[in-house]
Amino acid sequence: MYFISLKKIDVSRAYPLTQLSLIFVYPFAFFLFDEEITISVFIGGILILLSIFFLSKKDISVEKNGDNSKDKEKSQENSEDILVGVILALGAAFCWACSIVSFHQARIIAGDVFVTNFTRIIFATLFISVLGIFQKDYYSGFKKENHPNLKYYAFMGIAGSLSLGLADSLFYMAAEINGLVLTATITANTPMFQLILSIIILKEKFRKRFLIAIGLIILGNYIILFL
Repeated sequence: MYFISLKKIDVSRAYPLTQLSLIFVYPFAFFLFDEEITISVFIGGILILLSIFFLSKKDISVEKNGDNSKDKEKSQENSEDILVGVILALGAAFCWACSIVSFHQARIIAGDVFVTNFTRIIFATLFISVLGIFQKDYYSGFKKENHPNLKYYAFMGIAGSLSLGLADSLFYMAAEINGLVLTATITANTPMFQLILSIIILKEKFRKRFLIAIGLIILGNYIILFL
């Protein structure tokens, strides 16, 4: 759902929306793991989620040729794409919240983060492999004419190693020490780093409200860590 949403909206809008998984993690952690949600964590989390609202807010632009039917049709299509992209990103947020809770429970049972993560990757690989057998496009990279594009696999290897491998393992190691609520709240800061990289590497549009969002993120973290 997340990667399909990227076809509809840019990453600087899609990824912050997925961080709304925090909304679902809070009640899961409270009811399933009896974790305490302190006032400082709650207020800090609200400020971080408010920053996500600023990051994902739709751009407002005034069309010069507002009466042009083609412009109206294009604007309507863009609005539909944005709506679909937002819905998919929110769906990804809910699924990620469920997976975070499931993984945390599995880690408690297994008692080892890396074994649990390795098992999860095996299941994910088997699932995706079954889907890939019926998708001819998945094999196109091995064709001779597509060899120059094999760097795609290098980028995906880096992404998979950092996200499924290292980042998720660190997340659940932190959750074992600090609890799921605090860990999930702190990691909701990722949009700030993603935003900077999106502008520098992907050359996405810089929006002034990003500064407001970063300010809210910093304030939220200060409240969580020091109050």
